[in-house]
Amino acid sequence: MKGETNLKIIKGDGEVVNVNKNLYEVLKNLPAPLKKMNLTNDQKYWYKYFGQQLIDSRKLTKPDLIHLHRLATSVDYYIQAEKEIRKQGFHGGLIQTFKGGATNVSGYVTIREKMIKDIDELSKHFGFSFKDRSKIQEPSKGDEGQTNLFEQFLKAKHG
Repeated sequence: MKGETNLKIIKGDGEVVNVNKNLYEVLKNLPAPLKKMNLTNDQKYWYKYFGQQLIDSRKLTKPDLIHLHRLATSVDYYIQAEKEIRKQGFHGGLIQTFKGGATNVSGYVTIREKMIKDIDELSKHFGFSFKDRSKIQEPSKGDEGQTNLFEQFLKAKHG
């Protein structure tokens, strides 16, 4: 990708692997979801859906997997809340009416809003939105008239 440095490290067994700027190994294949996360079939679908996009973009690392599990769960809960809102309609789906006649937004709306916020946060983490991708730019070269202290140090040391 433009502006990205292709870093590699040698693992203990001699395997050369690509790493990101934080030296985390970039995964070549999407691992199965962690069993301890107990993902439903729908959540596994979203895990694979978003995970494969990240594998294809060569941006997924092991530490990202917990965020991928969270994204899969949040998308599933968002869809469930939307289905329930549509099923129950305005009264019951969007608005909850209490016995005394008072109204409030339903729990489904609250869940939906929380999941949208979570999905937006995770989308930024993974750079899924156009806005987030546009922020990723090649670093500027800086002022070419400015001296490089590191180069001067090396010249002085090695004469």
